[in-house]
Amino acid sequence: MDLFRVALPNPEQEITKAEIVSIGTELLLGQTLNTDARDLARELSELGINCYYQSVVGDNPERMEEVIRLSLKRSDLVITTGGLGPTEDDITMGVCAKIAGSELVYHAESERRIKEFFAIRGLVPSDKSKKQVMLPSDAYIMPNDAGTAPGAVFNFEYNGQTRYLAVLPGPPMEMNLMFQRELKPWLKRYSRHHLHHQYIRTVGIGESQLVAKITDIIHNQGLVSIAPYASAGEVMLRLSVMAPHDMPIDEVNALIQPVAEQIKERIDEYIYSEDNKPMAEVVLSLLTKEKAMVGFAESCTAGLAAAELAKIPGASRVLSGGVITYCNELKHSLLGVSREILAREGAVSESCAIAMAVGARSLLKTDYAVSITGIAGPEGGSEVKPVGTVWIGISHRNGSFARSFLFAGDRNHIRKVSVLNALDLLRRCLLSRE
Repeated sequence: MDLFRVALPNPEQEITKAEIVSIGTELLLGQTLNTDARDLARELSELGINCYYQSVVGDNPERMEEVIRLSLKRSDLVITTGGLGPTEDDITMGVCAKIAGSELVYHAESERRIKEFFAIRGLVPSDKSKKQVMLPSDAYIMPNDAGTAPGAVFNFEYNGQTRYLAVLPGPPMEMNLMFQRELKPWLKRYSRHHLHHQYIRTVGIGESQLVAKITDIIHNQGLVSIAPYASAGEVMLRLSVMAPHDMPIDEVNALIQPVAEQIKERIDEYIYSEDNKPMAEVVLSLLTKEKAMVGFAESCTAGLAAAELAKIPGASRVLSGGVITYCNELKHSLLGVSREILAREGAVSESCAIAMAVGARSLLKTDYAVSITGIAGPEGGSEVKPVGTVWIGISHRNGSFARSFLFAGDRNHIRKVSVLNALDLLRRCLLSRE
């Protein structure tokens, strides 16, 4: 009997609460970043399913069973990730089948797909792969379109309540693809609402300062909830509203917009995106609109700014190139920074940043050039120029200028925030010319 598409019952009970159980000793040891839980939590929230608990447990059958059973007591749906591979410590499917009262049986369709997966790559599956074709006899089996380990969804009675237990693979690409293609469409049938978000992204203001400007709006939130999130160099506001699945999107937006407008009145000068676009994408759009090219001259960031812009599809339309001039000799020979400036004011100075930008614009033949020079630390600082001192320069056809910044944090944080602020300075320059 082909169990590949065993049907689940029609949705009789709305799923409102879910838990995520991440499985793998490597997660407990900090050897692997748990992006699966982050991605699932985000998806569940947008489906209108509350995620009140997340757990991480190692590859131990007793502890795994204990954690999953506890989750089933509290939540309508439990999603596990990890532990579906061919090795001895991949035990998740067996433990979940035991909890759901299901037995593992040979599954011909999964074996066919595994053989096909290896054949395309000119390989032959090992004997260990046979473990992955032993699947629960009465569960909805989910194919793995990016790997070999199938997933499953169990539906059973637990302590007198209807419960669902979804088993997903651990590798992020496999997990996300299986969720999008298999589990998410199914979950939509069991959720009557969805959580709609609007994001306002800001730069140049700290979280506490931003919150102070809109404290009354946050305290008076009603249908629309407001949550600030700080990351490297920026603060994002998430405006959320729970809406029925069948509510038209323009009606949902109409609920959020008055709150968004009220917030914008307070912090408009710091907002760079209202549709969750990252800074690089915003800058790319502005450059594309102007049909302008940009180049970079980077010292302490060593190519990070150019790379950030290059992450965005379509960057080739606006990005000419970049020059890494880490040492002073290259600042002089490639960019034309005078030895007098380097000797008198130093590489981390207004004059050097301007000269680097002017030189890069000439060398790369661009409409705009951005320069970054600074002290990322942990050494190299002084009383006059402490660690975190960064100068960012801009050169364009109507002139050149530079701005100084003092960033806190470790070396990589300073470099990352330098890139964000360099792109923001370019953004502001582009907007001023519209």
